[in-house]
Amino acid sequence: MTAEYAPATTPIATTSSSMLPSWAAWTIGLIFIVAAWFVSLATPGDVQKKAPFEVPATIGQAATGRNIAVTFTDLRRADTVNATAWSAEGNWLVVDLDAEAVLTETGASLRSAQLRIDGKQFDASERPKSFYRGALHVGVPQSGSLAFELPADLRAGEGRIELALNGVNPELDSMIVLTIDLADVPAVDETDLLTTGWTNP
Repeated sequence: MTAEYAPATTPIATTSSSMLPSWAAWTIGLIFIVAAWFVSLATPGDVQKKAPFEVPATIGQAATGRNIAVTFTDLRRADTVNATAWSAEGNWLVVDLDAEAVLTETGASLRSAQLRIDGKQFDASERPKSFYRGALHVGVPQSGSLAFELPADLRAGEGRIELALNGVNPELDSMIVLTIDLADVPAVDETDLLTTGWTNP
């Protein structure tokens, strides 16, 4: 009987090229962690996703958002403010402006008017009759004033005036923003608020 010849099989050599040194594995892992951290920084959080869309404004130039257009026409500080059959002393910031709706008059009123300065928030005063919470009309601008009553010792500081339609929740809507330096706002002893009405053509 002839013995069958069985060719010798050469085992396939395994190489260590697919195996990374431990220091390389740690380095790659660290790179992935750092990359994930940068991605998380670039990805807006829940608060940022719901934040209003800010529209920068300057004095005398119209700033237009989704359904609100505002032109700030004057700023002044005063020790006494007069409105219709009303007057009050204090530390006041008075803002004159023209405003109108852009798309629709439904729900279009100036329900959010705030001054933020040095980390503090001040809503437009409801004491005098003013443009605060006034209805806006499409294509027909109105003129009026807002009055912010400030603490007696607040005479300087960088801040911003924020105007929006939704006073409760301005998320995901336009917000008109005017940046100011309170120390640069002209001061007068006494001033009158504009009577809210149609702007002059």
